[in-house]
Amino acid sequence: MLEVILFGVAAGLDNLQVCSSIGLMPMQRRRLHLLALGFCICELGGAVLGLFLGQAFLAQIGPLANGLAPLVMLACGLAILWLAFRNQLKVLPDFVNHKAVLFALPISLCFDNVIAGAGISFSSTPVLASAMVIGVISAAMACSGLYLANWLRRFMPRRIEMIAGAYLCFLAVRIMIAD
Repeated sequence: MLEVILFGVAAGLDNLQVCSSIGLMPMQRRRLHLLALGFCICELGGAVLGLFLGQAFLAQIGPLANGLAPLVMLACGLAILWLAFRNQLKVLPDFVNHKAVLFALPISLCFDNVIAGAGISFSSTPVLASAMVIGVISAAMACSGLYLANWLRRFMPRRIEMIAGAYLCFLAVRIMIAD
């Protein structure tokens, strides 16, 4: 079971990084909770969905699905940078709180959990429990990043948006290069 826990941590690292960046943005409290809920549903659901789909089907669409997350991250990072450089920071909370971001980000980042669920579908460990552990760990890492960054925002400089946007772009490019 230790390998499943470590696998869950590895699958949740991208969530932790992205959510730490997004959590630095000015966000309505209600939207922050909705985004955290979206990550919880998508991360847990993704692992269980992958379990049911199995390896055969996902081996064919896995690379395409994994390519979506960095593109969404890059688009969000570029939009945040563009708004920050244009001194339109009053518009930034509207962007971060937009429904499309609330849905697109968690969905695009759950594909690694779908692949993880498919990967363990033929494992010798208790499969459903393993998928749940991976999903819970990934969701906890996403929520930790969101809430911790949102709390730390009080101590950050006023132009933290540029750093957050640049970090999202960096993560997206790093993921694209690594693949």
